[in-house]
Amino acid sequence: MLTLLSRLQAGTLGELLTVAKLNSLGHSAYISPEGAPGHDVIVVVADQAKSIEVKTRQFRTTPAQDITRWPVNMVTKGGADFFIFIELDLRTLTPTFYVLTNAQARATFRDYTGGGNCYPPDVRRLITPNDFSALTEHHDEAAELTSVL
Repeated sequence: MLTLLSRLQAGTLGELLTVAKLNSLGHSAYISPEGAPGHDVIVVVADQAKSIEVKTRQFRTTPAQDITRWPVNMVTKGGADFFIFIELDLRTLTPTFYVLTNAQARATFRDYTGGGNCYPPDVRRLITPNDFSALTEHHDEAAELTSVL
């Protein structure tokens, strides 16, 4: 029987997998210093540093069965430029990445006293798995706004 990783192990592994994936896609990505406020990873997109909050949930059978939420504290993490939610298959250690802009993460967020959650069914309806185009589309939208102004 597969055992779950500790929250710290899963979180660290998710951050490392995120940095590796972003670098393999040609982005410069770095893990933020331990305890950095508001984000876990920095990625350089079009010569601009962008912050990413990474949330990793693990599963043993199916993501829909085992992953019910990604806890997010928007008070402390809500300033991140992007959120990457990871479904980590413990049978193979294969990650599935969901890359969201800040606005998209907020659209899937439900607040409650002392924290909040982004819910996988909402994320899955909104985002295509393993699609990292939000990083470059975000830049393209900013460039278009600048050119219009």
